Amino acid sequence: MSAIFSYKFTVNEDPKNYIRHVNNLSYLQWFIDSAILHSDALGWGMQACKERGLAWVVKTHNIEYIREALQGDELIIHTWIHKIDKTRSTRRYKCLRADNKKLVAKAETVWVLVDYETGKPKAMTKDLSEKFIVVKEEDEP
Repeated sequence: MSAIFSYKFTVNEDPKNYIRHVNNLSYLQWFIDSAILHSDALGWGMQACKERGLAWVVKTHNIEYIREALQGDELIIHTWIHKIDKTRSTRRYKCLRADNKKLVAKAETVWVLVDYETGKPKAMTKDLSEKFIVVKEEDEP
């Protein structure tokens, strides 16, 4: 499995605002979806975490919108781990148009690993931290 995960999809929602482009909350959902898919592909999806008494929760999201996305656009989201420490993972995302590779949006999320029952931060186990490979800045897409 590559350290950089790619997720391709077609925008299938009607514009929700008066300027005819996709609502900003949709981008957030796409980024979260790509993170979940990447974690699933690494064997550490929601169910696997729950079985181990763990869960990921969001501490912060930061999104920069570059270009609009419209219904019918085909997009690719690349996501990867930028930084990881004892209880946190910083994940980055780039959303590109599939046809011309122009940047539509970029984002960063800080995720915190918590105990599923208590909600308190929990240190990553070795088998988890080994699956989430940090991508060096110079190797980012």
